[in-house]
Amino acid sequence: MNAGFSAKVPACVAETCYEHEGVIVPNIMPLRALKRLRNFAVRPDDLFVVTYPKSGTTWAEHLMMLIRFNGNLNKLEGKHVLKLIPFLEHVKDLANPSTSALQIDRAERLKSPRILKSHCHPPFLPLDISTDDPKAKVLYVARNPKDTAVSLYHFCHYVGPMPSYESWDVFFEEYLAGRTPQGSWFDNVLPWWRRRNHPNVLFLKYEDMIKDLPTAVRQIAHFMGKSLSDDVIKRISRASTFKAMKNNPSSNPDSIISPAISRGNNQSFMRKGIIGDWKNYFTADQNRKFDELYEKKMAGTGLVMQFEAKAPFIPSLY
Repeated sequence: MNAGFSAKVPACVAETCYEHEGVIVPNIMPLRALKRLRNFAVRPDDLFVVTYPKSGTTWAEHLMMLIRFNGNLNKLEGKHVLKLIPFLEHVKDLANPSTSALQIDRAERLKSPRILKSHCHPPFLPLDISTDDPKAKVLYVARNPKDTAVSLYHFCHYVGPMPSYESWDVFFEEYLAGRTPQGSWFDNVLPWWRRRNHPNVLFLKYEDMIKDLPTAVRQIAHFMGKSLSDDVIKRISRASTFKAMKNNPSSNPDSIISPAISRGNNQSFMRKGIIGDWKNYFTADQNRKFDELYEKKMAGTGLVMQFEAKAPFIPSLY
């Protein structure tokens, strides 16, 4: 068994992560940040975006910033959404996590209303939003766990401070056990699904956003207390497609990830953004194993995720 871990983990995990309360956490999210996060002072007008990793976080951030700017795309020029919204459990300097300042420092100094983000599951989140009665607004985006797994696997190979698994098969077994960075998909998603009817919670599905982005923009705008015209909804939607964001240095994280952090293997933070890519990775046996776990974990929850790409909805706003 690896020192500091409750079960044996791959060497790449032991080198880049630690375990806290049964959850595998990357060193770029140090324990000192998690302790600060748990006691973070929430303001009533805060807006949190919370997701499991690789579930549309940057997409949601981009949408929220454009909604805040009333669709004025010029407001993002020369800036980057990831620089505008503090990642609460992250260090500022990914290359030196043990000595780096924390992003939560800036979050505490930001003027209201703040937009903040986290990948943490509820026991690690600020006390005031981690219960069934959150005291500030939380936008939660969920992506089907199979595509999420594939995206996270590639992300780990793209960003140097993350564990670089020797193969998809090794990663899959860790993911199945809930022992990849940030722990179990189910432990992250299901608490927010249970809170979906709370007025301070907006639960969106990544796949629904792909199918009908203008509706998602309207939902987020309403949640943020904004009333936008159809023209503005159209403008934001066009600027927030996968292709548009990938080509925009203000939204594509590749533009701000330094060569010292990326592994220089010609991969991209924004890889495909599609539904069903998992079919190119899951073997029949892996799919059977995951489906068994999925059926067990999801039983009685009422949450249905989309795993297959369907005919896209093409709204007139496009």
